[in-house]
Order: sequence, then structure tokens, then C-alpha cells
Amino acid sequence: MRQLVERMAAIPNLHGPVRLEIQQDANLAANIDTDWQQTLRRELEKRRLNITEEAGAPLLRIGLAETPTQVVLAASIHVADRDEVRLVSVPRVTLRAADLPVVPMRIERQLVYESADRILDASSLSSAAGGEIALLAYRSGELIVLRLNTSGEVTHTFELPVESAHASRDPRGELNVQANEAEILLPGKSCKFTWAAASEAKCHSAKTVWRGAAILAPPCDAGEWKLLAEGGDWTTVDMLQIVPAGAARNGSAPLLSDFPGPILNINGQDSSSSALVVTRNVRTGNYEVYKIMLACGN
Repeated sequence: MRQLVERMAAIPNLHGPVRLEIQQDANLAANIDTDWQQTLRRELEKRRLNITEEAGAPLLRIGLAETPTQVVLAASIHVADRDEVRLVSVPRVTLRAADLPVVPMRIERQLVYESADRILDASSLSSAAGGEIALLAYRSGELIVLRLNTSGEVTHTFELPVESAHASRDPRGELNVQANEAEILLPGKSCKFTWAAASEAKCHSAKTVWRGAAILAPPCDAGEWKLLAEGGDWTTVDMLQIVPAGAARNGSAPLLSDFPGPILNINGQDSSSSALVVTRNVRTGNYEVYKIMLACGN
């Protein structure tokens, strides 16, 4: 607000007093209080631009509006036969969460891998790996881990000697990668290995605690969003739901995205900006892995 008033005070031949008219976006009015208007008046008075109700005084219009990524302050006034306009924009991420109106967002998704092998889970590697991902799959009664480059091409295949997974009628597993070490969670068992010695995976009995819902933090919203899916019926398509995490905010509607089959696993553990979704396409029978992101704007 001070920046805006400073730019107004620098307008040639502008002197007080002025009449003040404030215009505010309806959505912002419902979500942001009027404290900023009092700040505006104080800053104007500091620069001898006093407020008056006299009809002959120049009319100063102040507007407050929003874009998907910014809050914009605008000032306009007619001085010496010219219309003068000054603008100041503020990134939304710098504002307190309680002050933010609901941000328009959309789901963006990218198919990164498709295979006839039964894919159980997908995990992003560390940022140092340049965006590579790893897949946990089930092939001919054996567990395997595939490492993919950023183009979705398999660069390494690791066979894991996990006896309890052999010939399982309903295999289930989760893959979690931390730096150079990876962990596989199976029913009642945990197995750890390194990329350099995947064939020497060390397994031990453990109470399996499956991961909770994936959480995303989009760049234009101070809140967090939770990814949910039913995934119970293997014969029908599924719906990915992205809903506000924690206390619901006014106007925050779920984001929905159709998938070509049941959603089997969602992993957003290694990134706050994206998640990996595993699904089985009911039309082709293939397993597919998608990268999911939240983007700003409708």
C-alpha cells in the first residue's frame, strides 16, 4: 500500500484534497477485511493527499483485484487533462493463508509409463537423480524394481529375492526411495536394498503400516490438498479426488479427474509439487503410471 501511494504522490500536479472511491473484487471482499483501507487513508494523509467529500475535488479511484498468482492494487485519477494510472502487484504466496481467497486450480497429468506387467507402486527418486522414477512390479511370480529415466525409458531392472511374494494371488506392495536406499513394504514384511546391491535385499518381519493420503502444495495456494481415490472395483474406471487438507475453506471445491481404470496406488511422499498414480486400464489391461500436478488458473 505504501508503494502504491508513493507512486501516486509522484504524479505531477497532484495535490490534495481528493475524493476517494474504493472498488474491490467481490470474492476478495468476502475473504479479506477492510484493514487495508485504513492503511491507505493513513498513507495518503502522510503525503498531504487528504480525503474530502467535496464534489469539486479530484476523484481518486483505488481498486483491489486478484489474478491466479497475484493481488493487484490500482490507482487512477484525472490530473491536468490526463488520466494517470499506477499499479502495484503482490504475489499471493506472500500473504497469510487466512487472507487468501480461494485460488482457481486445475489438475495436470502426464502418462509416464505403460506396461503389461502388474505395477504395484511408483516412487520419485531424489531431486539429485534429475526426475527419475522407480516402479515396483510383479512379473511371473517375482518382484522386480524398474528404474526409469525422465523420458520414461527403463534403464535398470532389479530382481528382488523376496520369497513371501512368490506366487501371491493378490500381491500388494509399496516402494519408498530415500537417496541411494529403497524400502519395499509387503504384507507383514519390510525389505531394504541399495541400487548397487538390489539382489542382496535384506528383509525382516514387520507390522506393515501403509502410507497415508498423498499431499500436494500448489505454488499459488498456501494450503495443502489431499489426493484420494476409491480403487476398490477392478472392473470399472475410477475418479481421483483432490480436496483441501485439514479444515475446509469456504468455496474450496474438490478437483476431479477420471482415470481409465481403478487407481491402485498414489505416492506423493517425495515431492510436495507432484504425485505418482498407478492405475490399470480396463480397456487395454495394461498398467499405467501418471504424474499428477496442480496448476494455477482455470
